[in-house]
Amino acid sequence: MAEVLTELVYSSRTPEPMTDAQVQALLEHAREKNTREGVTGLLCYDGKSFLQIIEGESGTILELFHLIRNDPRHTDIEILHDGEVAHRAFDSWKMAYEGVPTGMLPSLARSIARASLTAAMAGKTEMEISAGRRIFDLFMDELYSEDPRQLADA
Repeated sequence: MAEVLTELVYSSRTPEPMTDAQVQALLEHAREKNTREGVTGLLCYDGKSFLQIIEGESGTILELFHLIRNDPRHTDIEILHDGEVAHRAFDSWKMAYEGVPTGMLPSLARSIARASLTAAMAGKTEMEISAGRRIFDLFMDELYSEDPRQLADA
C-alpha cells in the first residue's frame, strides 16, 4: 500500500548569512537526495531566512524534516502548513530555488498563514487546497506583482 502524499511548508532563519556557493552546495545535495527519495518542492532564501515546501510520501517527509530540525543552518523553525494532498504542486521540481530580496520571507510567511486560515475557515479540507500551489501563487504575486498564471504560461 502506498503511503499518503504529504506537503510540509516551513520557515526558518539562518544563524549567519550563507554565501551563494553555500546555497548552491545545499541545493545540489538536496536535489540528489530528493531524486532518490521521491521528494519535490521549492526552496526560497532571502539571505536571512528560508521558506521551503517539500512534498512526498508522509514517512519520507517526516524523516527529512527531522534532519532539517537538527541542521545547524536552521533556527527558529516554524511549520506553516503540514497536510495531505491529492497531487503534488511541484511534481517536476526536485528542489526548485528562488532567491528573494532580503527580508521578504517573513512577510510571505505571514501571508501563507493568513491564506491557510482563510481556507480552513471556509471549510475546505487539506486535500481540496494545495498549500504548495497557494504558496507558489502568493510568492509569485509578492515577488513579481504580476499574475503568476501569466508567468507560468510565458
